[in-house]
Amino acid sequence: MKADSIHLFDFLGNGKTIFEIPVFQRNYEWDREQCKQLFKDLTVAAQTNTDHFIGAIVYVTETGNKMSHIYRIIDGQQRLTSLTLLLKALSVADEHDQAEIEEEYLTNKYLDDNNHLKLKPVEHDYEAFYSVMNRLDFDKPSKVIDNYRLFQKLIKSSDIDSSKLYEAMNHFNMVYIELSSDPNEENPQVIFESLNSTGVSLSPSDLVRNFLLMRLDSQQQTILYKNYWVKIERMFATKTFAEFIRHYLVVKTHTSVKKNGVYSSYKDYFISNGLSSEQALADLFKFASYYDQILNHKSADDRFNKILEHINVMDSKVVFPYLMLLMDLVDTAKINQEEAIQLAHILESYLFRSKACQMPTNRLNKIVVGLCDLSKEGGNLHLRLLRLLKANFPDDRKLLESLMEVDLYHQRNHLAKLSLVILEEHRTRETINFDDA
Repeated sequence: MKADSIHLFDFLGNGKTIFEIPVFQRNYEWDREQCKQLFKDLTVAAQTNTDHFIGAIVYVTETGNKMSHIYRIIDGQQRLTSLTLLLKALSVADEHDQAEIEEEYLTNKYLDDNNHLKLKPVEHDYEAFYSVMNRLDFDKPSKVIDNYRLFQKLIKSSDIDSSKLYEAMNHFNMVYIELSSDPNEENPQVIFESLNSTGVSLSPSDLVRNFLLMRLDSQQQTILYKNYWVKIERMFATKTFAEFIRHYLVVKTHTSVKKNGVYSSYKDYFISNGLSSEQALADLFKFASYYDQILNHKSADDRFNKILEHINVMDSKVVFPYLMLLMDLVDTAKINQEEAIQLAHILESYLFRSKACQMPTNRLNKIVVGLCDLSKEGGNLHLRLLRLLKANFPDDRKLLESLMEVDLYHQRNHLAKLSLVILEEHRTRETINFDDA
């Protein structure tokens, strides 16, 4: 590891250098307020003629083509992208400084890689960034475009001449931390976790993604990111993604996982099972597909989908790990579809009866954890399910009494509507649209 302070221009001015933001890093996300603060810091540096500390850049070094250097940015990519956009805006604002800014800090004149550009953002932002650097039109929503235009407006409305602002950028001082790609030396993942233990928290899915991909070289990162991670991301929003990983861990570890313990639990699972990144990602992708089918009740079996739809209406995501397990057991031919439907239907009945009878469901999480442990009851899924539910399974008499006495209509869990829909489904084969019911 090498670490020292350095001025921004000395860092960016390294020849034949590509600052590569790895595919697994987050998209460019700085908002207007952060960019305004950066510009304010620049104006203060220009007015006071003093250095201003702008933070740290952490990177892993690799050797590229034609004796070039690749800095794979581990931390500080948001700031580095914003500084590059600000420099581009300054180059456009002042033709006198334009050639110097472009040739020294934004491009590699004698290196064809990355279209001669020094900064290589993630794929999501590359087209917009390329458009900015080459002054091309770009009409899609992009924070890269928005913040570049903001910097242009701030420069134009500033009382300080653009050339003075450019000179003042040399007052930006930073700390660089250069890590070796040698696996026998420092672990970039450990350093990344330490750097991100304070400040803006990354989501559990961000941390898992970085953990699985950071240990690989650029080519492997790109392949696995495109083959697995991007496809998973397209299925889920950030919150749902974290919830999926937590439920996935329940299936795999047969233990309850707290929301704030998802990442540490996943690391323990990965290490204890001796997984490779590709094995781990392939399995996450498979179970993510199950989770997506459950959320949207779109499995290959219509009868199973009806059960999934009812469970979603009852907002009972706590049982999703068991449903994923059933789907995987069917896919691996350990049970057939009929068995999966029977087991899911028993669980559905238990959920409906418990809610209709207003019984506490605080034990349900523990029950689901137990159901995911296939080593119990000699692997007999029916016996395991019935034994875990038996003590609290409302019988027909109790259900009938509750339906006569409980005001289902004013409960928030849609039980009244669900009850009518289920009755209608059993009365006719005609498909019922719950949303219109």
